[in-house]
Amino acid sequence: MTNSTRTNKTTRAPRRKSTAGSARKGRRSSRKTGSVWRKLLKYLLLAGVLIGTLWVVWVDYQVRRDFKALQWALPARIYARPVDLYEGAHLAAAELQDYLQRLGYRETPRVSGPGEFNISGQQLRVHTRGFEFWDGMEPSASLQIGFSGRRVTALRDAQDGIIPLARLEPVEIAQINPETGEDRLPVTLDEIPPELLQAVIAVEDRRFYNHYGVDVRGIARALWTNVRAGEVVQGGSTLTQQLVKNLYLTRDQTLRRKIEEAVMAVLLEIHFSKDEILVGYMNEVHLGQQGNRAIHGFALAAQFYFGRPLAELSLAELATLAGLSRGASYYNPLRYPERATERRNVVLARMHDQQFISDEQREQAQAATLQVRAQPTARASYPAFMDLVYADLAQDYDAAALSTTGLRIFTTLDVTMQNAMEAVLETSLSDVERRAQLVVPEGKERLEAAAVITNASTGEIRAVAGSRQRGYTSFNRALRAQRQIGSLVKPAVFLAALESGQFHLASVLFDRPVKIPTGNGDIWEPRNFEDRMYGDVYLYDALERSMNLATVDLGMQTGLERVADVLGRLGFDRTVQQYPSLLLGAISMSPLEVAQLYQTLASNGFRSELRAVEAVTTSDGEPLLRYGMTTAQAIDPTSVYLLEYAMQGTFERGTARAMKDSLASHLPLAGKTGTTNDLRDSWFAGYGDDLVGVVWLGHDDNRETGLTGASGALRVWTDIMRALDIQPRQSVAPPTIESHRVALQAVRNEAARDCSQTHTLPFASSQRPSAAVSCETGASLFERVIDRFNNRR
Repeated sequence: MTNSTRTNKTTRAPRRKSTAGSARKGRRSSRKTGSVWRKLLKYLLLAGVLIGTLWVVWVDYQVRRDFKALQWALPARIYARPVDLYEGAHLAAAELQDYLQRLGYRETPRVSGPGEFNISGQQLRVHTRGFEFWDGMEPSASLQIGFSGRRVTALRDAQDGIIPLARLEPVEIAQINPETGEDRLPVTLDEIPPELLQAVIAVEDRRFYNHYGVDVRGIARALWTNVRAGEVVQGGSTLTQQLVKNLYLTRDQTLRRKIEEAVMAVLLEIHFSKDEILVGYMNEVHLGQQGNRAIHGFALAAQFYFGRPLAELSLAELATLAGLSRGASYYNPLRYPERATERRNVVLARMHDQQFISDEQREQAQAATLQVRAQPTARASYPAFMDLVYADLAQDYDAAALSTTGLRIFTTLDVTMQNAMEAVLETSLSDVERRAQLVVPEGKERLEAAAVITNASTGEIRAVAGSRQRGYTSFNRALRAQRQIGSLVKPAVFLAALESGQFHLASVLFDRPVKIPTGNGDIWEPRNFEDRMYGDVYLYDALERSMNLATVDLGMQTGLERVADVLGRLGFDRTVQQYPSLLLGAISMSPLEVAQLYQTLASNGFRSELRAVEAVTTSDGEPLLRYGMTTAQAIDPTSVYLLEYAMQGTFERGTARAMKDSLASHLPLAGKTGTTNDLRDSWFAGYGDDLVGVVWLGHDDNRETGLTGASGALRVWTDIMRALDIQPRQSVAPPTIESHRVALQAVRNEAARDCSQTHTLPFASSQRPSAAVSCETGASLFERVIDRFNNRR
């Protein structure tokens, strides 16, 4: 047996990781990772909560701050001159009726409340609305007005008591809009009819007083209604949400905006009362569009669609407005009356369902005919006048103040007068063209026109036309056209002579050829119209018949410096070039500048600056600025009286005598024709006791018109002034005036004097007619007293 040694070895298996240990280690790692994510999530949540809280706090601050200080950018509202009613006022019943209709007054069989009137023959009853003017409140009143022709003969109250003076509210003629284009008339809660509040709540947010900005039930109800209808027929937004959307947010339909809207609505409800939120909505909601002008708020919508304030609207009309908030364009009653009526009836039905109105009220309102105004009055209807307003305002207000602070601007425009002038201008100008057989060359513009009408005493501008075309806005000729004025300058020449004390109406002038050297070595040789010459003529006759050569004779004796000085005192505030040709009107002015000269003459030598603005107030009626009449004695009144005698003779014996019969019931009037070289410009300026008027006719390219002042502008002036019923001039002679009789024919030699025909003229008491023309010898004291009395009349 073989001995062998057995070695016992312990064999070790390879070491393997423990499954349990690995699991434990994995769990530890997983727990660690999960903890990190939880912490991260926790921090993220905390950060989110913090950011959200800070955002809500910031939004809350904005909501409170902005809503408390809610101030809409309000346009400046520009008003025409109001109608003053008093016994003797120059106004016809038809004119007052037209004015009331412009204000949105309704003609009714029986006047029962503000904004209503009734006319029967020469009697008119009206219940005025009242208005806050720059100088105080004009209360609402019930008036009875009697007329005779174009005069008010009686003004009484409802109890037949005599009223000395009443003032109607003014017509709004224009506005200066903010850059947003938004327009509104903000109102307070007590100015909103209860029926309108009920209509809005009924159709837009029936649970308005029961939610806190967001109505979950309303959202669910709207969702269910829309699902059943298969389209969006009902919204779930509350009035508060709609207000937030309009005031603070964009129109983007995103989840973020919806969340912002809901949060802001809740915050708004927390800090402000339901009434405050409701008033904000009533003033902010968009209800229409007129060009680039957006109609916001129910008060302005009432004026826009019905021409009357909210307080005067019926239940049916209020329901029509309430229905517009769903879609102002779609339900526009001016364009889609059927849709508007259908929507109105839906509003009325919901008001009835919520017991705001009775069965009878609902039936009557749904049966009512939709009566909107035919067409909203276009803004800026008087662009030529508005240019003057802007010029006046620019001296005191910047553009931001005029377009955002809601200023109320009271102007001097007389809308009745303006409309009458515009109605006559085009027709009268066409008649002038027909009479003169004017032919417009191919490619050329027709004859153009400009006119300015002012109050003879105050300098207030009553009417302006910058073109023959009504409402033309391209070029305001009344303000900007600088044209030579021709013979319109002659009153300044004659006035300078009369003021010098060296001349009187019976001074004898030379109307014969003259040659005057100019500074550049040329010779100036003026001529009379049609090259006629009249020899020796009286000063007054030379002006009445507009004799050029006699005027040059007088002007050169008086001195160019005196003439230039008189032009400055009459109101021409630019430098006057003192050339001899100045005496015949070689000076350019606008029709407005000419009106200033003749305004001073009409005011008996008292210069009052022409103005288009009377006063400015805040939107609440607080007075800010008064553009009062400033006046100063610029010209000697005795000289003005003597000059006016000759200017009245223009219609009796002079260049305007062709219109004497047409103006018979309006005479005496004072005036002057104006014609420039080659018949390029036709002018007439004149005045009565109440009005000053200037008319210019010409072409923009300065080509010939074929018209003199008498054949063109005078005819248009006459037609306008007849339409405006200009009042005869009632000149009162100063105590320094006395009368003297002179020979009818002017002579220089006493031996040639012929007193068989005489003429009585006014003279300054310091002057007497020369022996060559005086016919006082042999006249009795009684005859001289009678002459003086007749002259003062």
